[in-house]
Amino acid sequence: MKVRMADRRQILGLGMAVLTGVALPGQVWAEGSPADDPKLRFINVPPLLLPGKERYAFIRLVMQLVVRKTEQLPAESALVTAYMPRIVGKLTEELPVDGSLSRNSGPNELADVKRHVRNLANDIIGQPVVEDVLITSLLTG
Repeated sequence: MKVRMADRRQILGLGMAVLTGVALPGQVWAEGSPADDPKLRFINVPPLLLPGKERYAFIRLVMQLVVRKTEQLPAESALVTAYMPRIVGKLTEELPVDGSLSRNSGPNELADVKRHVRNLANDIIGQPVVEDVLITSLLTG
């Protein structure tokens, strides 16, 4: 008799789990929306080696582009990744001429560089997709 009660409880528990699963909306089943994926939102820029102001000096700049958080995040992230070679080429051309990066660069100069990179990336892409720029490493030598 006890065996049958345990079986009934398991069957009822399984039935309740199925009914609960059917009643939940589709978003609850997902692990997270694409807008929550940091791999799509934070795009690494290849390290830029730029000439410094002094002879034999160099600047190594590593940064990430932050894509805005919208419903079309996968498409916008793919768009930024597709335009990455052109963005890197323009940055390599324009940042040394700008002269704002040096060994003595402060917060204001770095904010100007971030603003310049964000505006350049958005101009190349043709829409305001890049929300912010994170400078992860600035090495001068």
